[in-house]
Amino acid sequence: MVIALFFSCTESKETSFAQTKDIKVVSPNFTVDSIFFKNNATINFRTAIGNTELRYTTDTSNITNNSKLITTPLKVNKSSFLKVKAYHPDFKESETIKLQLKKVKHSISNATVTINPMPSDSYPANGPSSLTDLKSGTIQFKKNNTWLGFNTKEVTIKVDLAKELTLSTITLHTLTAQGDWIFAPEEISIYSDSKLIGNYNSKNASSQTKESTIIDFIEVPVTTNTYSSFAITIKSLDKIPAWHPGANSIPWFFIDEIIVE
Repeated sequence: MVIALFFSCTESKETSFAQTKDIKVVSPNFTVDSIFFKNNATINFRTAIGNTELRYTTDTSNITNNSKLITTPLKVNKSSFLKVKAYHPDFKESETIKLQLKKVKHSISNATVTINPMPSDSYPANGPSSLTDLKSGTIQFKKNNTWLGFNTKEVTIKVDLAKELTLSTITLHTLTAQGDWIFAPEEISIYSDSKLIGNYNSKNASSQTKESTIIDFIEVPVTTNTYSSFAITIKSLDKIPAWHPGANSIPWFFIDEIIVE
């Protein structure tokens, strides 16, 4: 009886171990002091299970179990595309967490910003000043007052700088959540003194995304020059594409920050 019980327990443990090997370890939670930063950003991670290792990359390369190990709060001092995975000896590796961080060359918090038309009353954030306050929205956009949401085909944002700046790129920080009818813009045009200085066209704005929610930096190169003001015209898709439940409706567009460099 004792021998039979011993083998029964051993088999149960082996079966349990084999089953956990088919389960992914939980992805880590994280907090970041600022997505946009002047000097550096600090990211703190928390794991749900002990004996979990976190591996990361700060470029576009894929993570492996030989990638750099996170042992303390992670600091970055340059614009980075951070990827993090959790590894545990008893489970499959976790899903990849992705986080894009942007080092800011110029603060334009003192700029005068006007928007036409104004954002929806449902997603007004703090008005035009939200676009220059270096505060990032999150994927939980319904619980966050940082995103400006527009349900219109075209938006124009005019920025009058407090002082002249030499610029080569203007970046828009945007959110796409197609399940909530929020789509990436189809075209972005940037003007200064009515002259076109930069243009962006997306070939994928109407394509179905693999991820449910995407926070993205859209970088628009502009003619390198010294500017005192510029205007950004953002055009959404004419209508939500046929594959979507909201087909033929006007899509939403979400933005929370404009960065210049």
